[in-house]
Amino acid sequence: MADATPTHETDPTGADAREHARLTALLEALPVAAALFRRTGTLYALNTEARGSLVVDAKAPLASQHWNVVLLPLGDEGTGCLREAAAGAPPVTRAMALGRDGRRVVVRVVPFEAELLLLTVSEVADREPRRVVSERVDRELAALLELTPAAVRMTDLAGHIVQVNALAGLEHSAQRPTTVRELWELDAPHDIINNRPLSFLDTPAMRALAGNTVRRQLLEVRRLGAQRVIEASASPIRDAQDGVTGVVLFDLDVTDREQLAGQLQDREGREAALQEQVSYEREQLEQLVEERSRALVASQEEHVRERRLAAVGQLAAGVMHDVNNALNPIMAAAYLLRHHAESPDAVRDYANRIQKAAEIAAATASRVGRFIRQEPVHAGGDEALDLGALAEEVLDLTEPMRLQRSSGSGTVDIVRQISPEVRTRGLPGEIREALLNLVQNAIDAMTSGGTLTMRTFVEGGDACISVRDTGVGMSAEVRERAFEPFFTTKGSKGSGLGLAEVYGIARRHRGTATISSVPGRGTEVTLRLPVDRGVQAAAEAEPAASAVTPLHILVVEDHDDGREFLRRILRADGHEVDAVGTCADARDRLAAAEGSPAFDLVLTDVGLPDGSGWDLVRHVRARHPAVRIGVITGWEAQDDRDAESGAEFVLRKPLRAAELHAHIAGRPRSASPTE
Repeated sequence: MADATPTHETDPTGADAREHARLTALLEALPVAAALFRRTGTLYALNTEARGSLVVDAKAPLASQHWNVVLLPLGDEGTGCLREAAAGAPPVTRAMALGRDGRRVVVRVVPFEAELLLLTVSEVADREPRRVVSERVDRELAALLELTPAAVRMTDLAGHIVQVNALAGLEHSAQRPTTVRELWELDAPHDIINNRPLSFLDTPAMRALAGNTVRRQLLEVRRLGAQRVIEASASPIRDAQDGVTGVVLFDLDVTDREQLAGQLQDREGREAALQEQVSYEREQLEQLVEERSRALVASQEEHVRERRLAAVGQLAAGVMHDVNNALNPIMAAAYLLRHHAESPDAVRDYANRIQKAAEIAAATASRVGRFIRQEPVHAGGDEALDLGALAEEVLDLTEPMRLQRSSGSGTVDIVRQISPEVRTRGLPGEIREALLNLVQNAIDAMTSGGTLTMRTFVEGGDACISVRDTGVGMSAEVRERAFEPFFTTKGSKGSGLGLAEVYGIARRHRGTATISSVPGRGTEVTLRLPVDRGVQAAAEAEPAASAVTPLHILVVEDHDDGREFLRRILRADGHEVDAVGTCADARDRLAAAEGSPAFDLVLTDVGLPDGSGWDLVRHVRARHPAVRIGVITGWEAQDDRDAESGAEFVLRKPLRAAELHAHIAGRPRSASPTE
């Protein structure tokens, strides 16, 4: 055989050379030996397989080589086939022996284009084993398809169904689909997971033809004359070059399995419902013990609501009573002031009485507000207290009540067990009010007379004061509810706030109140307050009055009389005062004063017609940081809010002139409106 390396094989040039190269490439794509001859008998082109089977001179031009020489291995039969085809005969096919080894080949000659003849040589020995192997694979595949429990379909690249197993053939026996589109139309598939009809392009077959593998897609289809549920899988069939040549469809009918799963789910649901019913009934059994109390609470809700409303009415009546008691001497003193205006001593006396009455009214409002909120007393708003001195004051104040009771059915004796130096810190007005409530309760409890003992002592870290009587005492039930607001055993004569207020005062002073009582033998109530170990025995002397430095003050107060009186008080102390009634006017005055002598101090109310005084405080602090700020309010002061706002001091109405002067001068006093 000739060398496979061509040199000077062809003599075409230009366009002929390109055509020759194209035809040579086509021959190389054939899986058999192939050659092109001109009808004149000369060789035009051949593939590599032909070089190994025919006689070709690798160094001579192809056009110089004739089929008589090239086809020598095929003998006369080979050249005869070419002559017949060249003479115009139809395609010629002959089986013959090739060479000396006797290999059997099939020679086929067909006309190719106008002047060319195509000759192919394929060995029978290669084709037969392949055919045998292919038939064996087909039989094995058919047996495998029949054994599988799923419907199997195989398609070509165009979507034509080329092979099915028996189960697939039964699913649409009346009208067997020949393409995947016909299968889609007959199935009318519905995507169960996404609950939507499945479009043709989304079918497993079309997705596999696009090169994707689909595994166990749950679909509802119309097969075997009913709606069935299948798990559809599809895989592309690929050739040696990894190109898709077809698809295998694998549809497993899971209708029975899904039905069983549904039945199992239903059973689990019934079991869960049964378990829930059992749990519910168990809870009902567990709650049987509580049913009577719940029914009792439900039946008493309306009664409790009415009792609370009545208690609120009693509270309002008590507050009104205390306020009217405070207003009465104010009105009387004001009347007497007009008639004794020419007497300085009388004017001072009546002015002092008006001040004390106003302080009592302020104390009432303050106690009610703190009772409602149960706020603790803040450090700096309290003062050092001698509980022994307060006890003596309260006993002196209640002496008329004791004498009145003693003049009746029995005598009430007083026993003083006052220890010295029992000190705490707090609001004297509130502690005094708590002791007054306890003494009054003790006297009321001794309807036939008895002994009232007032005792002060130190126990651990507590400064203690107790009031004990020898009266009727309390039952365990009454003792447990004694500190509840609006609970009373006095009927219409009591508001139910006495002991509740005592308890609230103790809590606000970071202390406790306890009751010890035996029915028929008496009751003892003890207040335990934190000891003040830094209090000096002697009272500090008031600082000597110093000269007042005149300031330029802006007063912001919406109440006309309050604004005017505040202006007069400040001017009487030598200050220059501008007064306005709104936040807007205050901001305008502050802005206008930037080019002239500025304000030294701003005094503002909280409740203003066009905003909150706290907003004005923040405005002044941001725009005029050098200006001092003070707040005067009728509401209870709140230390956390005061600190956040930037106010230097906060005073509560009714305002004390001495306290105001002290804060303006930078010498704040620890004064309380409940003193």
